[in-house]
Amino acid sequence: MAGVDERWVLRAADQRALDERAAASGIEQDALMESAGTNAAEWILERLRPRRAVVLAGPGGNGGDALVVARCLHEAGVEVRSFGLAPLEECSPATQRMAAWLEGTGAEPIRPASDDELTEALDRADCAVDGLFGSGLGRPLSEEAVRIVERVNTVSAKTVSLDLPSGLASDRGEMLGDAVRADVTLAMAFLKPAHLLYPAAEHCGNTAVVDVSYPESVLRTAEPWARVCERTGIRRRLPVRRPNGHKGTFGRVLVVAGSIGMTGAAILCCRAAVRAGAGLVHLAGPASLDPIFETTLPEVITIPLPDEDGHLANIDDTRLEEAMDRADVLAVGPGLSRAPETLAGVRSMVERFPGPIVVDADGLYALRGCGDVLARLAGRAILTPHPGELGALVGEASGEVDAWRRDRAGSYAAEHGIVLVLKGRPTAIGLPDGGVYLNPTGNDGLATGGSGDVLTGLIAGFAAGGTSLADAALVATYVHGLAAEVYARDRAPRSLTPSDVLDLIPEVLREVER
Repeated sequence: MAGVDERWVLRAADQRALDERAAASGIEQDALMESAGTNAAEWILERLRPRRAVVLAGPGGNGGDALVVARCLHEAGVEVRSFGLAPLEECSPATQRMAAWLEGTGAEPIRPASDDELTEALDRADCAVDGLFGSGLGRPLSEEAVRIVERVNTVSAKTVSLDLPSGLASDRGEMLGDAVRADVTLAMAFLKPAHLLYPAAEHCGNTAVVDVSYPESVLRTAEPWARVCERTGIRRRLPVRRPNGHKGTFGRVLVVAGSIGMTGAAILCCRAAVRAGAGLVHLAGPASLDPIFETTLPEVITIPLPDEDGHLANIDDTRLEEAMDRADVLAVGPGLSRAPETLAGVRSMVERFPGPIVVDADGLYALRGCGDVLARLAGRAILTPHPGELGALVGEASGEVDAWRRDRAGSYAAEHGIVLVLKGRPTAIGLPDGGVYLNPTGNDGLATGGSGDVLTGLIAGFAAGGTSLADAALVATYVHGLAAEVYARDRAPRSLTPSDVLDLIPEVLREVER
């Protein structure tokens, strides 16, 4: 069950089922509506402190929640004007009861949202509460609703959507049509897929979860579609750093990476593993490139291997075997090249290495069509593809993988018994049991060459520190994304570089550890 460490993501039908089970247990719909609206109003009053608010109420349950918000704001001294999308007699019985309760407090009567007065009220307000439609919407908005949404989207007032911005479909990332562009979305009890999937998530602004008073017995029956780690959960998953530890106890990472023209990938990966706290990092790369690695990576022990034209030619080298014997975690792939002899060596190496393996980039390319190799990685591998790389592994177009990223990450991870980190927004972390986490951090600044190499090194470094493979993936993706957010606090995300991410890791880890 969701708690302080994580949030659950539920589809619309799953939350409706919870409502039905709550009703069967004796909790009336009005009580759930009162709880949701009251908690949403408290959030608004505490953080936005509005003086004049406009509340837009639809005919269904979302409208009832909005009218509870209107009543609570009115009782707190806020000047509230409420507008309904449909005549009261066409609203749900619960919404009608909330309207009667609101008017019984002496608040202004609810006016039709089609009135010209709506524009004037929105222009004067400093807060607009969108309760037109919630998670039950599965069709484009009507022309009348679109006109109202267009008005809302042009005002300077802070727009707060209840559960979902009106116009979004709960379970989908693609747009149905026009939708409210909220500054804040207050999810009711659980996140919904649209809060996290793009482009729909762009309309949600900052999303917060407000409690709804479901009985504990009902909550225990919920099955999450996905999970989202909170910062407390990330903190708990960090590797333990004992005061009397040393470089051996904090883990040894062996990175096999780099080729002519791609030395940066290997360098970024190694630096990230060091930043994650690995006690020792070794880099096995082409001997002809070793002077570059020696110069740029003073914290890393290099293992020059035989190469041909700048790519590894003999991965079965004795020095590599010795390094593999000592390593706790193997990271393979960044900038490695797709030379046939290199790819064959990668397949041999990942089969021989007995411990945890992080596979990225050209390492993933080496696994295409190699189901027998993948089968031997079960229980000990983290694969980190972007949609194109996963598409190549499963025979699908990258767009199809991206559109169904939660499903593809979960099914591939379960099929092969691995952890799969499907990069993108949001990054989806599939677990061997089929469960999926969606990473909540990050921004478009990470969409640049080298970001994935940093992520691979972070995962390897955290795994070497003693976390489980799943926890290493969760911590690394969260920290990686949070570094981009910290950068964007006073700089343009588009200017972010992978080296900037590395430089911010100490600050980000300090935030997470507090």
